[in-house]
Amino acid sequence: MSKKYYTKEEANAMLPQLANMMSALKQAREDIAIRRLYIERKKREQPSGDPDRFFVEETEIEFAVMAARQQIDHLLSESIEIKDIDAGLVDFLTVVNGEEAYLCWRADEPEVKFWHGISEGFKGRRPIDELP
Repeated sequence: MSKKYYTKEEANAMLPQLANMMSALKQAREDIAIRRLYIERKKREQPSGDPDRFFVEETEIEFAVMAARQQIDHLLSESIEIKDIDAGLVDFLTVVNGEEAYLCWRADEPEVKFWHGISEGFKGRRPIDELP
């Protein structure tokens, strides 16, 4: 897999699409969790010796998980990492002073305004304006 390095402008251009994707992933995760809880409750309330009783529902859940995973894997193949679905936290691979780093965006931010080193994470975020 080849790496792609983003400029601030390239990352910002992707934000509308990413905002929609993050919202859809968050909703999918919530739906999957609710469906899993529902099936587990039904299994406890109505025990049965039939292991295939919830096969269809469990298969639908697995397909939903696979679809979400495909979206995340596609982003990874484009050098974009989802760090936190709930917060809408996304990192774009970039280069700062010849070293790999991340442009960091959170869904409640209007544009990419921060960056951090590869190993620093969210707590190490610094304003892009302070780039050396």
